[in-house]
Amino acid sequence: MKSFASTEFKQHLGDVLAAAEREPIAITRHRKTRYVLMDIETYERRFRNNPRRSYAIEEMPPEHLALLEEALADLK
Repeated sequence: MKSFASTEFKQHLGDVLAAAEREPIAITRHRKTRYVLMDIETYERRFRNNPRRSYAIEEMPPEHLALLEEALADLK
């Protein structure tokens, strides 16, 4: 994974974005990776089925809604 310091990121945004189209890019601060920049297609491919995904109530799968309702009922 290519890496850019945060100052390089600010100064060479076009180059960083071009690199992120090819592969995820690490953005560092004080030599520690702080952020990862990637194109949306890569992000969606990697995190499409992430079990830690959050949902709006209107979009929540029925099985998740049932678990939430059960947990709320247990609090009463």
